[in-house]
Parts: sequence; structure tokens; C-alpha cells
Amino acid sequence: MADPDADHKLTEERLALLSVLQELTVAALDLLNPYKPADDFLDRVAERLGCAVALWLQPDARGQVGLLGASGLSSASRQLPIPALPPRPGPPGPPRVDLPYPELASPGLVRWSVPIDDAGAPSSLLLLYFDREPHLPRQYRGMVERLGGVLRTALVHRQLFARTLDSERALQHERDFSSAVLDTARALVIVLDPQGRIVRFNRACQEVTGYSFEELRGARFWTRLLPPDEAARVEAHFAVLASGRGFEQYENDWVTREGERRLIAWSSNVLRGESGAIEYVISTGIDITEHRRAEQERDQTFQREQQARARAEQQEGRSALLAEASGLLTGSLAPEDALRSVAELTVERFADWCAVDLLDGGHSFQRIAEARSDVLRATAPTRMYCALPDLEAPHGPGRVLRLGEPEFCPEGCASMSLGCVRDGQGLSEVVEFQSWISVPLLAREHALGALTLARMKGGDRYGPADFALAQELARRAAMALDNARLYQQAQLAVGLRDEFLSIASHELKTPVTSLQLSVQGLMRLARAGALRTAPVESVTHSLEVIERQAKRMAKLVNTLLDVSRIHAGRLELEFEEVDLAALVRDVAARFAPELATSGTRLQLHADTAMPGVWDRSRLDQIVTNLLSNAIKYGEGRPIEVRVAGDAVTARLEVRDQGIGIPAERHTRIFRAFERAVSSRHYGGLGLGLHIVNQLVERLGGSVRVESEAGQGATFTVELPRQGPHAAATAEPNARLGP
Repeated sequence: MADPDADHKLTEERLALLSVLQELTVAALDLLNPYKPADDFLDRVAERLGCAVALWLQPDARGQVGLLGASGLSSASRQLPIPALPPRPGPPGPPRVDLPYPELASPGLVRWSVPIDDAGAPSSLLLLYFDREPHLPRQYRGMVERLGGVLRTALVHRQLFARTLDSERALQHERDFSSAVLDTARALVIVLDPQGRIVRFNRACQEVTGYSFEELRGARFWTRLLPPDEAARVEAHFAVLASGRGFEQYENDWVTREGERRLIAWSSNVLRGESGAIEYVISTGIDITEHRRAEQERDQTFQREQQARARAEQQEGRSALLAEASGLLTGSLAPEDALRSVAELTVERFADWCAVDLLDGGHSFQRIAEARSDVLRATAPTRMYCALPDLEAPHGPGRVLRLGEPEFCPEGCASMSLGCVRDGQGLSEVVEFQSWISVPLLAREHALGALTLARMKGGDRYGPADFALAQELARRAAMALDNARLYQQAQLAVGLRDEFLSIASHELKTPVTSLQLSVQGLMRLARAGALRTAPVESVTHSLEVIERQAKRMAKLVNTLLDVSRIHAGRLELEFEEVDLAALVRDVAARFAPELATSGTRLQLHADTAMPGVWDRSRLDQIVTNLLSNAIKYGEGRPIEVRVAGDAVTARLEVRDQGIGIPAERHTRIFRAFERAVSSRHYGGLGLGLHIVNQLVERLGGSVRVESEAGQGATFTVELPRQGPHAAATAEPNARLGP
């Protein structure tokens, strides 16, 4: 029969064992937390089992034994190193150690050694030291061994958890390192998902845009950072990039919070997952706004330098052209030849075509020079003629000749046809010059002609600097032309002066000689005392010769004085009412002896009175000079003088049938010292018609001649009957007529 007390005692022991095992197991399971120290567990073991010292040893892969936890050791002992021992031969097992702790030096210590298998790793060892053999139930030894299995499980989990924490710490360190790298990098880094939403936005991006990452997280970057004019293009490019194709390198503008545009150069790449699908698009950018501006400024500076160099070279070329042209113009006294040389020089450096037209008085001109460049000659290798200017044209050289105003056709101006090329079949092709300049040759505010320059299509167009150069070239050409003409006029004047002096000497010599002979004859009679007894007829004749020659000399002197007064502007007029018909009859009567001497018959048509307001003496001088001129050159043939007119104008016509005047000399006969024939055959100073022309102009009228060589001449004078003031007031009204 069983002993109830023994069974009760056994039950209590089992319950106590289970309680201790449960308590220590819970304490061992706490070791699953790597932050929970093993010392707490060993303190609980030492307390429940009565240990003096409890140690938990763990060797590493190099055989170095370490202390995982301890109970009953001082702090100093814990700092002592455990010497490493050679591994024991055979299969792995608990480490053989020689522990250096003073607490284990007491004699009589009893040690329990509990190895803890660590799944193939070097085993750890639980050492329990008792002051004496412990009085514990036999089952406690097995409980401690089972506790070793719990510790093994706890140790495995503790190591796994530690490795997990280490991995997380490494990953976090890597994340922190990546973030630090991204935030400290000067480059812009943006991470996007395949839909273009912002996943990462580094500090450089924030500094450039002025936006924080939190403001832009999850936003599609083209809706927040790109200008509207680029958003659609960049979105399309990103779709291609997010699909794994192209556009790794590109540039686009970002718009900052303040609205400033910044140019970013991007380099992009995709990050794929384990499945190969694209998870992220990572773009690294550099703000190249200032760099691009610097490049543009550098390019602009280079262009400006190039332009300045080109302008300097062009200016140097223009200066050289002007210098060489000036040398040609000033080194020749034949202006037409110099202008031809200048035209040839111009087409070598400045034009494809050049023409010089000189006015020839009135509304006529003459083209004295025309030159073509090699390019134009190659275009028109056979025959080419260039149309002459139309003086009535609204544009072109004709207008320049007519008005004396320059005309410039720069870029964009309508082209001008200046010539045509003819082939052997009689066909023609118009040559057009799309850029041309025509400038007048002005000297002393008068147009002497026009210089026209042109460039063909496809070449450089003329600009303002070229226009200024053409004007300067024309100014120098006009000055040279005017100087040459002045020189020619001076030479002509010198020749005319010499001729006039010769004629005047001859004209004065004749009356002086006659006068001198008559005076000498009278002086001889007076010295001989025969003057009183000399025949009256002889003395009278001598006195008549003296009087006639004195009058002739006085007339010559008065003529010269009149010319001098006219040219000096000191000719004074005294206006009164004068009957032109009566004055003509009086002048004709004075010429009766001379007409009779020359055998000339005068037909006078001046019966109707023709009063007007004129200077009587000057009007008499006009009629006298015209009638004297007709008698001189009429060769004794009849002369017709006619007075006519209307209520406004009086007209005087003097017609002879003498030698006549060639057409080319019609304008010259009214100049000073000019004559239609040689002075060797006809006397006179050559001033009569010049004085007539000047006096008629001052009386407000006009004089003209109609004549042909050998057909006589008709001089017509028209005078306003109310005097010069009437002509001046009537002239503007006359322009209003049809």
C-alpha cells in the first residue's frame, strides 16, 4: 500500500521543480531580446540553484573565448581577458578554458558544466560553481540540461535578431550615407516613379527651385517645375524614357518659385526591380543657366569682335579705295579720263557695275564712264548694253540727275533693271541689280552729274556705310570735276583775256592812230605858223576825224565799263515810260550814214506805238548793239527790224541775211568775249551781245537767236511792258497754267 506522505512529498518536489523550470525558462526566453543582458538570467539561475558563480562562455570563429554573461563576478574580473586555447582534437565541443577569475580560486568549488550546442557553430558553455556539492534533487540536473536547450534556442534567435538589427543599421547607414551624399552633392538629383511622380528631391534641387521636397512629393514634375511651353514635350520624352528607351541626355528649363527660368542639363537612368520592370527613373542634372549665358555672352563678344574686325577691314578697304580714287582724281587735269579710271577701280572693290553720267546743260546728259566687274562679265560674256537714265523716272539715276538728290536701295528694296544681254539670235535677258546706290556729283550746290553703283543678286547688299562711302566718293569726284572745269575755264578765260587784250589793243590802236595822225598834222601846221592860213576844209576834216575817233574810243571804254558794272552788280537802272517803236526809229536814223556807207537797206516795221516801263538809255543800248551787229555781219544785205507785242509783252526782232551762226555756238555768243567768227575778219570786242543779254535779263525779259550757218540770223527780244517787277510777279502764275 502506497505511503500517502511519500506521494505528497514527491508531488511537492515535482511542483517546485516545475516552478523553478518555468521561472528559469521565462528568464531564458527573455534573452530573445538582444537588448536584454544575460547577467539578469544568470543572477536568477544563481539565486534559484544556490550557485556562487554562474558563467556563460562563447568562443568566436578565431577561437577567442568571450564572456556572454556572468553572476558572482566583480567588475574587475569581468575586465580580465580569457586566454585562447588550441582547439581540442575531434568534433566540436565546449571550449577548454583556463579562467583567470579570482572568484574561482576558492578550494572546494563544485562545477556544473552544461554545453549548449549552437547549430554547428562553436558551442557555448554554461558553468555553474557551488561552494560545495549542491543539495538539490537529482532531477535538477536534468532540468538544467533542458534549460540549456532553451538557451540554445534563445541564443539562435538572439543572434538572428542581432544580425537583423545589424542589417537594419547597415541599411539605415547606407540610406543616411546616400541621403548625405545626395544632399551634399552640388548636382541636382531627382528620383521619379514610372508615372513621373517625385519620389526623391535632393537639397540642390530645393536650393535651385525654392521648393521643399515635402511641397513636391508625389507631384508630377512637369506640372510643377516646367514652363507651360515645354511641359508637353518633356512629358512625351519622359514617357519614352520610363519605357526603357532613349533620351538619357537632354536639356529643359525649370521654373523656380519666383518664376525664374533655369536651364538644366539632365543625365537619366532607370532602376529596375528583380522582375526587370522599371521601378524608378533617376535623373542627375546640372544648372547650366549661367554657363549657357556665359557661352552666349562669349559668342556675342566673339561675334562683336568679328564684326568690329570686319568693319575695321571694310573701313580700311574704303579708306584705301578713297585714297586711290583721290590720287586718280587729283593727278589728272582731264576729269573724264580720271572718272573712267575711278569707275574701273570701283568695280574691282566695291561694285559689279558703275556708271558716271555728266549733265551737259539744260535737260541733257552724257554717259562718260561705264565699268563692269569680272562677275558681271562672266554673266554677260558677249554683248551687253545698259539703258541710259530716264530723266522723268520717279526713281533711279534719272531722278538723281534731275533733282540732285541721292537715292539708295538697300536690302529689301525693289530691284532695278540697268541693262540687258543680247545673244546672236536677237534675244535679250534683263540683268537686274537688287542693291544699288545713285548719288549726285554736287559742287557749289549744283549737280554736275551722277555716280551710280550696283551689285548683282546673290552678293552682299549695300548698307549705310557703303552709302556714305559712295557719297564721299561722289563728293571727291565732283570736287575734282569742278576743279578741272574751273581750271579749264580759267585757262579759257586767260585765253579769252589774251584774245580780248589783243582785240582791244587792235580796236584801240586804230582810233588812236587816226587820232594821233590828225593831231600831228594840226601840230605841224601850228608849229609852221600855217594853222591860220590852212584851208578850212582841211582843218575841219582833221577835227572831224579827231571827234569821230574820240567817240569810238569813248564807246569802247563805255562798253568795258558796262561789262565791269554788270559783273560787279553795280549797274543802275532808271525806269520811265518809253515808246519802244519811237526809240527804234531814232536809233535807225542815227545809223543812216553807216547804212549808206555799207550799202545796206533797212526795212523798219515800227509804226505802232509800244510804250513800256524801261530804262531808256539801256533800251537804246540794246537796240544799238543788235542793229550794229546786224550791219557788221549782214554782208550789206537787207536788214529787217520789227516792233510788235501785246498788252503784256513787247517784242523786238532784228533779222539779217548775213553769214549766220552755227547751232552749236548759239549759247556761246551771249558770253563775254565770245563771237561766232574769228576776230581777224571782223572787228569788235565780242561784248555787244553779252551786254544785250545782261541788260535784257535786268529789264525782266529774254533774248534768243534763230540762225544757221550762211542763212542769216534773227535776234528776238521780249520785254514785259510793266517793267521787271511785272515779270517777277507773273512768273509764279505762269507755272499754274496747263
